[in-house]
Amino acid sequence: MSNTNEGGCLPVLAFILYAVVIIGSGVLSWNLTEPQSFLGAIGFMIVWGILSYIGHFILIGIIALLSEK
Repeated sequence: MSNTNEGGCLPVLAFILYAVVIIGSGVLSWNLTEPQSFLGAIGFMIVWGILSYIGHFILIGIIALLSEK
């Protein structure tokens, strides 16, 4: 048996980038909507969800490309 550690840091990198996507999309959506009311806050959460989904979709593609090496 071989005890290689190829790609061992990839899950850690994925976890860190996952957090960066969540925080980054939150900041970006806050700057886009700048909620001043309850409906603004609902809009902020909708935009945050959409941006987070797009960011995670891109992140999954990057991780898939990196894991093929």
